[in-house]
Amino acid sequence: MFNFSKENIEQTTDRVAKQSDTAIHEIANQVKSTANELLGAVQDTADQAQDKAKTLIQSLKHNVDRLNSDDGAEAVASEITERAGRVTAQVKQEVAQTYETIKSKTADTVQQHPIGTVLVAAGAGLLIGYLLGHKRQD
Repeated sequence: MFNFSKENIEQTTDRVAKQSDTAIHEIANQVKSTANELLGAVQDTADQAQDKAKTLIQSLKHNVDRLNSDDGAEAVASEITERAGRVTAQVKQEVAQTYETIKSKTADTVQQHPIGTVLVAAGAGLLIGYLLGHKRQD
């Protein structure tokens, strides 16, 4: 069943040593291959980052040159004024829409709950009157 002869042990030891060497070489080759792939990926990423940085620097230089010229400063000022006008118009439109929505909802609430609305208004009036009257006494 088990053969523990010196020759058999030496053969088994040699076979295990060869298999270990083969496994070590395969693992080393896989590590080298993976390291090379990783190095390539890092290099590609670095190249892309460098290209993006160059593009950004060129864009910034162009914008600085544009701002330094008289025409560029006027163009930028005009563009900012135009954008501000658009934002102002949009804000006015949204405020008007919000006002109309609140007005409509308030009217609906008053029509649906007239007694509750009168009571809330009376309570608010009493509170405001108390606060204003209380300040005058101080």
